Amino acid sequence: MEDKRELLKQPLHGIYIPIALMLGGTLIFGKEYLPYTVGFIVVVCSLQFYGAYRNRASLHSVKWNDFELIDKTIVSKNCAIYRFKLNHDDEVLDIPVGHHLACCFTIDGKDEIRYYTPILNKFDAGFFDILVKSYPTGNVSKRLAMLREGQTAKFRGPVGRLQYKTNMAKEIGLIAGGSGITPILQVITEIITTPHDTTKISLIYANETLNDIVLKSEIDEIAKRYPNFSVHYTLSTPPENWVGDVGFVSEEMIKKYLPSPSQDSRLFICGPPGMKQLLLDISHKLGWEKGTMKSPPEDQVFCF
Repeated sequence: MEDKRELLKQPLHGIYIPIALMLGGTLIFGKEYLPYTVGFIVVVCSLQFYGAYRNRASLHSVKWNDFELIDKTIVSKNCAIYRFKLNHDDEVLDIPVGHHLACCFTIDGKDEIRYYTPILNKFDAGFFDILVKSYPTGNVSKRLAMLREGQTAKFRGPVGRLQYKTNMAKEIGLIAGGSGITPILQVITEIITTPHDTTKISLIYANETLNDIVLKSEIDEIAKRYPNFSVHYTLSTPPENWVGDVGFVSEEMIKKYLPSPSQDSRLFICGPPGMKQLLLDISHKLGWEKGTMKSPPEDQVFCF
């Protein structure tokens, strides 16, 4: 049962209810005290609005805000996790599942913008992490790689099209390529941390080499702990004694590891544009509904 005392902590009740009580009491017991009551109300309102301003969310959907880099973790030869500080130590970055943050750097007088999906944990407070793969021609990823602790980057958001709902499907097939694992991980995390979400999820994760598989230990630990989740890796250039699949994600892999097309199944895809287009063609051939690169939320086959 809800504790009624918590009502006063909500902005609406924390301002309007005390004001109404004070005004009512003043009018009943003596109008001559009205100026003092009004003055007191002004002070109370000022404090309430100042508190609300200080506790405002760090992230804005339109306005660019600066976020300080507080840590950087190298996870492979060209990939790192960047940790940025939120305005408040107890603040949790609350964005919809599968959505991204826009990151902006001004380079040679031009705003360069790229989109990155935070690695979200519902219980992480005071910061957010993004996983970024650096490319030789990637202007924004190179700038991020050059950032030192204490320096800032501009972000806004969230941005995205997925509208995930608990138990929206009995089974969801997931395909990720490289750093495209990040929005897929958001979906996985949402499902496994929601006790009444019974969705069965299967992941095919494709990379060039073993060293390119990011967060492998974390993904393997999830697969070990949650029976409704399975993961299958494929590498274009595998090492000796590799026990996973080899090559690009194929029709055979999808049929072997992922759910069959049905009204109770969904397919989520994230990776480089060429990979996504190829998988859209393969999935349609296998009987899934025809998907598009900019998928509407309701599509059976959804591309991030």
